Amino acid sequence: MAYCKHLKIKLNRTFECKKTKKKITLKSCSNCRFKEYKSNGNQIKNIADNKKFKQQKIVKIKPKSNKLVKLERKRFSLFSMDTNHCYFCHSTHQLTWHEIFRGRNRSNSMKYGLCLRMCLSCHEQFQDNKEFNEYWHKKGQALFENAYPDLDFIEIFKRNYK
Repeated sequence: MAYCKHLKIKLNRTFECKKTKKKITLKSCSNCRFKEYKSNGNQIKNIADNKKFKQQKIVKIKPKSNKLVKLERKRFSLFSMDTNHCYFCHSTHQLTWHEIFRGRNRSNSMKYGLCLRMCLSCHEQFQDNKEFNEYWHKKGQALFENAYPDLDFIEIFKRNYK
């Protein structure tokens, strides 16, 4: 059964509407004018309004290809051999991979080992930091050129970061 996205179930097993900030019952929630459903990551507003429902396009997310899944599984790092600790804070909790080059070059980062092992808190902190990314782009290009002298960095990544 689908519930409204504004419905909040409290610890004492009562219901509250996040929109109106009032205690409600499930029956009164079904008659609410703010009723919105969340379905498969796509928000479908006002189910009762069939015209709007029919006009909305439901966009399906393209599944990952087997090639990408294989690359993600075999990720490694040229920066550090220790993949059991965060590169920055040395934590072992909630580790994830940070690809130095993102977007169209994400798969190239995974393929050539231009990835850093990071905990989620460091990853969130540095992910969109411009200075951090510029520093690691330069360092990644230098490391790539040392590790793969027979390959041309600019031909593969389509940009010079030096």
